[in-house]
Amino acid sequence: MTTRSRTFIAPIAIALALTLGGCTQVGDTTAAERPDPSPVVAEAAGIFADPAKNTPDTLASAASAQDWAVPIEVIDCQTPGCEGTRTASVYTPLAPSDLTQEWNLCAVLPHVKDPYWVGQNAAMVAEAQRMGIALQTYEAGGYTEISNQLDQLSNCAAGGADAIIASAVSNEALNTRIEEIAAQGIPVIDAVNGVTSESVAGRALFDYCTLGGNLGRHLKETGKKVRAVWFPGPAGVGSLEQLMSCFEKESAGGDVEVLGVQYGDTGKDAQLNLVENALSAYPEMNYVIGSATTVDAAVGPLAERGLEDKIDTASYYFTPEVYSLLDSGKATCSSAGNDLVLSRIAVDMALRALENKPFVGGDYVGTAASVICGPAAGKQHNNLDTLVKELNLAPDGYRPVFTVEAK
Repeated sequence: MTTRSRTFIAPIAIALALTLGGCTQVGDTTAAERPDPSPVVAEAAGIFADPAKNTPDTLASAASAQDWAVPIEVIDCQTPGCEGTRTASVYTPLAPSDLTQEWNLCAVLPHVKDPYWVGQNAAMVAEAQRMGIALQTYEAGGYTEISNQLDQLSNCAAGGADAIIASAVSNEALNTRIEEIAAQGIPVIDAVNGVTSESVAGRALFDYCTLGGNLGRHLKETGKKVRAVWFPGPAGVGSLEQLMSCFEKESAGGDVEVLGVQYGDTGKDAQLNLVENALSAYPEMNYVIGSATTVDAAVGPLAERGLEDKIDTASYYFTPEVYSLLDSGKATCSSAGNDLVLSRIAVDMALRALENKPFVGGDYVGTAASVICGPAAGKQHNNLDTLVKELNLAPDGYRPVFTVEAK
């Protein structure tokens, strides 16, 4: 049995719980107390660390297996986006038989209003079910809802979570709360988006620089004239700024120019308004680059103005809608991060922290990425059939699940 209550208690206990937790110094459970990470490996469970050596079929099979395995990058740095060395390896998780207690995890997500985060929820739930543990999940409602997510983190801690997985709405705004929670001896795993706090126990993060950089390099290598407007999402998010910075760095030397940046919530209505405004403000634009919702929202305005054959679109992450748009020729390309597994890795990291078992390769991992294009990109670049759906798309018909009971 776990040492904490199985029942999530009312938020009225939050203040008391955090006050009591303040008696413990941040960092009491330091990395120095943990076993060293397991070594990086060139191959495991039939999967190679070098992505070029894996076929889409072998990756799909390994990703969907009960004892799944995926290629990863172990990142040698302490904060998201730092210029640490990236070392290829293979991630293999704990087995249910490795657990000594019926652990209770809690997770906070930015929202579930686009398929990307629905997919991350699906991966997290699948791993909790595989391991037979309890998982309570909260969603903040959007990237502007910092106070909601702060309260939800507190609810997790006060409600008896053994460990917390935080997919943050802000790189910095959650830091103090995370440090308070870590001071109580509750491990926090930084998942997907990234926070700058060094009090997290581990990181399984979307590599914004790799995704943006790959897309920039791809557009440069096509040799085509690109006059792009970026639609990254909310302003003030450091990881999104890094995404665009790496895009510009890798596209330098090609005929690629960023005309402007349109910031806003990633809801479809907000993105639709931004796209319509940009089409008027930048008549010379020929590329829309942004979120999956941006690419979806752009279909209507481009068709209405007769621009669908003149303006290409690209997403910096993958969703089922992006796949459908690529397949139908209504979108051009997308970065594919193979990153739905990050939430599975985050669950595994949380359990390793609780069981005091070594992390796999290191305490900061990401996934290898590629650029996937559809027929609108031309025959030479159409590689849609190489997409590993199991690593990029939620199962068909999946609806968010917020509570998983321990088996």
